[in-house]
Amino acid sequence: MNKELKIGLLTIVVIISLVFGVNYLKGINILNDNRNFYAIYENIGGLQVGSTVMVNGYKVGMVSNIDLLIENNQNLLVTISVEKEFDMAINTVCKIVNQDLMGTKGIALLLGNATELIAVGDTLLSGIEGTLQDEVNAQILPLKNKAEALIGSVDSVMMIVTAVLNKDTRESLRNSLQSLDKTFLLMSETMIKVDSMVDLNDERISKVVQNLESISSNLESSNGEIKTILTNFATLSDSLVKADIAVTLKNVSEITAKINNGEGSIGLLMKDDKIYANFEKSTRELAELLEDIKKHPSRYVNFSIIGGSKPYVHPKSE
Repeated sequence: MNKELKIGLLTIVVIISLVFGVNYLKGINILNDNRNFYAIYENIGGLQVGSTVMVNGYKVGMVSNIDLLIENNQNLLVTISVEKEFDMAINTVCKIVNQDLMGTKGIALLLGNATELIAVGDTLLSGIEGTLQDEVNAQILPLKNKAEALIGSVDSVMMIVTAVLNKDTRESLRNSLQSLDKTFLLMSETMIKVDSMVDLNDERISKVVQNLESISSNLESSNGEIKTILTNFATLSDSLVKADIAVTLKNVSEITAKINNGEGSIGLLMKDDKIYANFEKSTRELAELLEDIKKHPSRYVNFSIIGGSKPYVHPKSE
Protein backbone atom coordinates (compact mmCIF):
# COMPACT_ATOMS: atom_id res chain seq x y z
CA MET A 1 0.00 0.00 0.00
CA ASN A 2 1.51 3.20 -1.13
CA LYS A 3 1.57 6.40 0.84
CA GLU A 4 -1.21 8.19 -1.11
CA LEU A 5 -3.69 5.36 -0.49
CA LYS A 6 -2.98 5.39 3.20
CA ILE A 7 -3.56 9.15 3.33
CA GLY A 8 -6.84 8.78 1.42
CA LEU A 9 -8.13 6.02 3.67
CA LEU A 10 -7.17 8.00 6.75
CA THR A 11 -8.97 11.05 5.40
CA ILE A 12 -12.14 9.01 4.76
CA VAL A 13 -12.03 7.55 8.26
CA VAL A 14 -11.55 11.00 9.78
CA ILE A 15 -14.47 12.42 7.79
CA ILE A 16 -16.72 9.49 8.74
CA SER A 17 -15.68 9.81 12.38
CA LEU A 18 -16.30 13.56 12.26
CA VAL A 19 -19.79 13.05 10.84
CA PHE A 20 -20.60 10.41 13.42
CA GLY A 21 -19.14 12.56 16.21
CA VAL A 22 -20.99 15.72 15.22
CA ASN A 23 -24.29 13.88 14.90
CA TYR A 24 -23.64 12.06 18.18
CA LEU A 25 -23.04 15.37 19.88
CA LYS A 26 -26.31 16.57 18.38
CA GLY A 27 -28.01 13.42 19.63
CA ILE A 28 -28.54 11.99 16.16
CA ASN A 29 -27.75 8.38 15.50
CA ILE A 30 -27.39 8.13 11.74
CA LEU A 31 -27.32 4.34 11.90
CA ASN A 32 -30.91 4.24 13.13
CA ASP A 33 -33.73 4.26 10.60
CA ASN A 34 -35.44 7.44 11.90
CA ARG A 35 -38.70 8.81 10.57
CA ASN A 36 -38.63 12.50 9.65
CA PHE A 37 -41.60 14.84 10.02
CA TYR A 38 -41.89 18.56 9.46
CA ALA A 39 -43.60 21.56 11.09
CA ILE A 40 -43.71 25.21 10.04
CA TYR A 41 -43.52 28.05 12.61
CA GLU A 42 -43.50 31.83 12.49
CA ASN A 43 -41.35 31.94 15.63
CA ILE A 44 -39.64 29.00 17.32
CA GLY A 45 -38.80 30.93 20.54
CA GLY A 46 -35.20 29.70 20.78
CA LEU A 47 -35.69 26.06 19.68
CA GLN A 48 -32.40 24.52 18.63
CA VAL A 49 -31.19 21.53 16.61
CA GLY A 50 -30.84 18.60 18.99
CA SER A 51 -33.78 19.63 21.18
CA THR A 52 -35.76 16.72 22.55
CA VAL A 53 -39.00 15.45 20.99
CA MET A 54 -41.30 13.87 23.59
CA VAL A 55 -44.65 12.14 23.85
CA ASN A 56 -46.24 12.44 27.30
CA GLY A 57 -42.81 13.34 28.73
CA TYR A 58 -41.06 10.36 27.12
CA LYS A 59 -38.25 11.04 24.62
CA VAL A 60 -39.04 9.61 21.18
CA GLY A 61 -36.72 11.69 19.00
CA MET A 62 -35.03 15.01 18.46
CA VAL A 63 -34.97 18.12 16.29
CA SER A 64 -32.67 17.27 13.39
CA ASN A 65 -32.77 20.48 11.34
CA ILE A 66 -34.15 24.03 11.25
CA ASP A 67 -34.38 25.91 7.93
CA LEU A 68 -35.46 29.47 7.12
CA LEU A 69 -38.09 29.57 4.35
CA ILE A 70 -37.38 32.91 2.69
CA GLU A 71 -39.97 32.31 -0.04
CA ASN A 72 -42.66 31.55 2.56
CA ASN A 73 -42.82 34.81 4.54
CA GLN A 74 -39.54 33.88 6.26
CA ASN A 75 -41.22 31.13 8.26
CA LEU A 76 -39.13 28.41 9.87
CA LEU A 77 -39.22 24.77 8.81
CA VAL A 78 -38.40 22.41 11.68
CA THR A 79 -37.44 18.81 10.93
CA ILE A 80 -37.92 16.26 13.69
CA SER A 81 -36.55 12.73 13.71
CA VAL A 82 -38.69 10.18 15.52
CA GLU A 83 -36.80 7.06 16.55
CA LYS A 84 -39.60 5.09 18.16
CA GLU A 85 -42.15 3.21 16.15
CA PHE A 86 -45.72 4.38 16.91
CA ASP A 87 -48.65 5.64 14.92
CA MET A 88 -49.51 9.32 14.72
CA ALA A 89 -52.94 10.59 13.64
CA ILE A 90 -53.22 13.28 11.01
CA ASN A 91 -54.34 15.84 13.62
CA THR A 92 -51.26 15.34 15.83
CA VAL A 93 -49.82 18.70 16.97
CA CYS A 94 -46.09 19.41 17.06
CA LYS A 95 -45.94 21.92 19.91
CA ILE A 96 -42.87 23.83 21.14
CA VAL A 97 -42.85 23.75 24.96
CA ASN A 98 -40.70 24.91 27.87
CA GLN A 99 -38.70 22.11 29.46
CA ASP A 100 -37.47 24.00 32.54
CA LEU A 101 -37.58 27.37 34.27
CA MET A 102 -34.53 28.52 32.33
CA GLY A 103 -36.53 28.53 29.12
CA THR A 104 -34.99 25.47 27.44
CA LYS A 105 -37.18 24.55 24.49
CA GLY A 106 -38.32 21.16 23.33
CA ILE A 107 -41.10 19.65 21.26
CA ALA A 108 -44.08 17.77 22.63
CA LEU A 109 -46.12 15.65 20.24
CA LEU A 110 -49.80 15.92 21.12
CA LEU A 111 -51.22 12.79 19.54
CA GLY A 112 -54.55 13.27 17.81
CA ASN A 113 -57.57 10.99 17.77
CA ALA A 114 -58.27 10.92 14.06
CA THR A 115 -58.54 7.57 12.30
CA GLU A 116 -56.36 8.65 9.39
CA LEU A 117 -52.63 8.33 10.10
CA ILE A 118 -49.88 10.70 8.96
CA ALA A 119 -47.20 9.42 6.60
CA VAL A 120 -43.45 9.79 7.07
CA GLY A 121 -42.27 13.10 5.63
CA ASP A 122 -45.63 14.87 6.04
CA THR A 123 -46.05 18.22 7.78
CA LEU A 124 -47.59 18.21 11.28
CA LEU A 125 -49.81 20.86 12.81
CA SER A 126 -47.70 23.38 14.70
CA GLY A 127 -48.13 25.10 18.03
CA ILE A 128 -46.08 26.97 20.60
CA GLU A 129 -46.44 27.24 24.35
CA GLY A 130 -46.05 30.61 25.99
CA THR A 131 -42.79 31.35 27.72
CA LEU A 132 -42.46 31.68 31.46
CA GLN A 133 -42.25 35.41 30.98
CA ASP A 134 -45.47 35.36 28.99
CA GLU A 135 -47.20 33.37 31.74
CA VAL A 136 -45.90 35.74 34.40
CA ASN A 137 -46.94 38.73 32.32
CA ALA A 138 -50.40 37.22 31.84
CA GLN A 139 -50.76 36.95 35.62
CA ILE A 140 -49.05 40.20 36.53
CA LEU A 141 -50.56 42.43 33.82
CA PRO A 142 -54.07 42.61 35.42
CA LEU A 143 -52.49 43.38 38.78
CA LYS A 144 -50.29 45.98 37.12
CA ASN A 145 -53.30 47.64 35.49
CA LYS A 146 -55.21 47.63 38.77
CA ALA A 147 -52.18 49.02 40.62
CA GLU A 148 -51.82 51.81 38.06
CA ALA A 149 -55.53 52.64 38.36
CA LEU A 150 -55.25 52.58 42.17
CA ILE A 151 -52.17 54.82 42.10
CA GLY A 152 -54.02 57.22 39.80
CA SER A 153 -56.99 57.29 42.19
CA VAL A 154 -54.73 57.81 45.20
CA ASP A 155 -52.94 60.60 43.34
CA SER A 156 -56.29 62.26 42.55
CA VAL A 157 -57.39 61.91 46.17
CA MET A 158 -54.12 63.39 47.41
CA MET A 159 -54.48 66.32 45.00
CA ILE A 160 -58.02 66.92 46.28
CA VAL A 161 -56.90 66.62 49.90
CA THR A 162 -54.01 68.99 49.22
CA ALA A 163 -56.34 71.46 47.54
CA VAL A 164 -58.90 71.25 50.34
CA LEU A 165 -56.49 71.27 53.25
CA ASN A 166 -54.90 74.61 52.45
CA LYS A 167 -53.52 76.90 55.14
CA ASP A 168 -56.89 78.40 56.10
CA THR A 169 -58.57 75.00 56.14
CA ARG A 170 -55.82 73.50 58.30
CA GLU A 171 -56.17 76.43 60.70
CA SER A 172 -59.94 75.95 60.84
CA LEU A 173 -59.46 72.23 61.39
CA ARG A 174 -56.99 72.89 64.18
CA ASN A 175 -59.46 75.33 65.82
CA SER A 176 -62.23 72.77 65.42
CA LEU A 177 -60.13 70.10 67.11
CA GLN A 178 -59.34 72.50 69.95
CA SER A 179 -63.05 73.29 70.32
CA LEU A 180 -63.77 69.55 70.29
CA ASP A 181 -61.22 69.03 73.06
CA LYS A 182 -62.87 71.78 75.10
CA THR A 183 -66.27 70.19 74.50
CA PHE A 184 -65.04 66.81 75.72
CA LEU A 185 -63.50 68.52 78.75
CA LEU A 186 -66.81 70.25 79.56
CA MET A 187 -68.65 66.96 79.10
CA SER A 188 -66.23 65.28 81.48
CA GLU A 189 -66.70 68.03 84.07
CA THR A 190 -70.47 67.83 83.60
CA MET A 191 -70.44 64.08 84.14
CA ILE A 192 -68.40 64.58 87.32
CA LYS A 193 -70.99 67.09 88.54
CA VAL A 194 -73.82 64.74 87.63
CA ASP A 195 -72.12 61.92 89.53
CA SER A 196 -71.72 64.15 92.56
CA MET A 197 -75.37 65.24 92.34
CA VAL A 198 -76.45 61.61 92.10
CA ASP A 199 -74.33 60.73 95.12
CA LEU A 200 -75.81 63.63 97.13
CA ASN A 201 -79.39 62.87 96.12
CA ASP A 202 -79.16 59.15 96.16
CA GLU A 203 -81.85 58.86 98.82
CA ARG A 204 -84.24 61.17 96.95
CA ILE A 205 -83.70 59.31 93.70
CA SER A 206 -84.42 56.06 95.51
CA LYS A 207 -87.69 57.54 96.84
CA VAL A 208 -88.62 58.74 93.33
CA VAL A 209 -88.00 55.26 91.97
CA GLN A 210 -90.06 53.77 94.78
CA ASN A 211 -92.88 56.23 94.04
CA LEU A 212 -92.75 55.28 90.36
CA GLU A 213 -92.93 51.63 91.33
CA SER A 214 -95.87 52.43 93.60
CA ILE A 215 -97.64 54.29 90.79
CA SER A 216 -97.08 51.41 88.40
CA SER A 217 -98.39 49.00 91.07
CA ASN A 218 -101.48 51.17 91.58
CA LEU A 219 -102.05 51.29 87.84
CA GLU A 220 -101.71 47.53 87.68
CA SER A 221 -104.13 47.07 90.60
CA SER A 222 -106.55 49.58 89.00
CA ASN A 223 -106.42 47.81 85.68
CA GLY A 224 -109.95 46.49 86.13
CA GLU A 225 -111.35 49.93 86.99
CA ILE A 226 -109.56 51.51 84.02
CA LYS A 227 -111.00 48.81 81.81
CA THR A 228 -114.49 49.58 83.21
CA ILE A 229 -113.99 53.32 82.51
CA LEU A 230 -112.91 52.58 78.95
CA THR A 231 -115.95 50.33 78.55
CA ASN A 232 -118.19 53.17 79.80
CA PHE A 233 -116.57 55.57 77.33
CA ALA A 234 -117.15 53.07 74.56
CA THR A 235 -120.80 52.74 75.63
CA LEU A 236 -121.13 56.54 75.70
CA SER A 237 -119.64 56.86 72.25
CA ASP A 238 -122.01 54.17 70.97
CA SER A 239 -124.92 56.09 72.52
CA LEU A 240 -123.79 59.28 70.84
CA VAL A 241 -123.52 57.48 67.54
CA LYS A 242 -127.00 56.04 67.97
CA ALA A 243 -128.45 59.43 68.99
CA ASP A 244 -130.38 61.36 66.34
CA ILE A 245 -127.83 64.18 66.05
CA ALA A 246 -129.19 65.25 62.67
CA VAL A 247 -132.61 66.08 64.17
CA THR A 248 -131.00 68.03 67.00
CA LEU A 249 -128.87 70.04 64.57
CA LYS A 250 -131.98 70.67 62.48
CA ASN A 251 -133.85 72.03 65.53
CA VAL A 252 -130.93 74.28 66.46
CA SER A 253 -130.84 75.56 62.87
CA GLU A 254 -134.59 76.33 62.97
CA ILE A 255 -134.24 78.21 66.28
CA THR A 256 -131.33 80.23 64.88
CA ALA A 257 -133.38 81.04 61.77
CA LYS A 258 -136.32 82.27 63.92
CA ILE A 259 -133.99 84.47 65.98
CA ASN A 260 -132.54 85.93 62.80
CA ASN A 261 -136.06 86.58 61.47
CA GLY A 262 -137.03 88.43 64.67
CA GLU A 263 -139.46 85.82 65.94
CA GLY A 264 -139.89 85.33 69.69
CA SER A 265 -138.57 87.40 72.57
CA ILE A 266 -134.89 86.87 71.76
CA GLY A 267 -135.54 87.65 68.10
CA LEU A 268 -137.47 90.84 68.91
CA LEU A 269 -134.77 91.88 71.36
CA MET A 270 -132.13 91.48 68.69
CA LYS A 271 -134.14 93.00 65.82
CA ASP A 272 -136.22 95.79 67.52
CA ASP A 273 -134.04 98.68 68.69
CA LYS A 274 -136.87 100.21 70.78
CA ILE A 275 -137.32 97.09 72.83
CA TYR A 276 -133.59 96.88 73.36
CA ALA A 277 -133.49 100.57 74.40
CA ASN A 278 -136.42 100.15 76.84
CA PHE A 279 -134.83 97.01 78.26
CA GLU A 280 -131.51 98.83 78.66
CA LYS A 281 -133.22 101.83 80.30
CA SER A 282 -135.18 99.60 82.72
CA THR A 283 -132.06 97.72 83.78
CA ARG A 284 -130.18 101.01 84.29
CA GLU A 285 -132.96 102.52 86.45
CA LEU A 286 -133.19 99.28 88.44
CA ALA A 287 -129.47 99.43 89.08
CA GLU A 288 -129.73 103.07 90.21
CA LEU A 289 -132.64 102.18 92.53
CA LEU A 290 -130.70 99.35 94.14
CA GLU A 291 -127.66 101.59 94.55
CA ASP A 292 -129.81 104.29 96.23
CA ILE A 293 -131.40 101.75 98.55
CA LYS A 294 -127.93 100.70 99.64
CA LYS A 295 -126.86 104.30 100.30
CA HIS A 296 -130.11 105.64 101.85
CA PRO A 297 -132.17 102.82 103.21
CA SER A 298 -134.03 105.22 105.54
CA ARG A 299 -135.76 106.82 102.56
CA TYR A 300 -137.56 103.60 101.81
CA VAL A 301 -137.89 101.81 105.18
CA ASN A 302 -138.51 104.08 108.29
CA PHE A 303 -139.99 102.57 111.48
CA SER A 304 -140.64 104.36 114.76
CA ILE A 305 -141.45 102.52 117.94
CA ILE A 306 -143.39 105.48 119.42
CA GLY A 307 -144.90 107.44 116.60
CA GLY A 308 -145.31 104.72 114.07
CA SER A 309 -144.07 104.87 110.57
CA LYS A 310 -143.03 108.08 108.88
CA PRO A 311 -144.17 108.95 105.44
CA TYR A 312 -141.82 108.50 102.49
CA VAL A 313 -139.91 111.59 101.53
CA HIS A 314 -138.87 111.81 97.90
CA PRO A 315 -135.14 112.33 97.70
CA LYS A 316 -133.85 115.55 96.42
CA SER A 317 -131.88 115.43 93.31
CA GLU A 318 -128.18 115.23 94.13
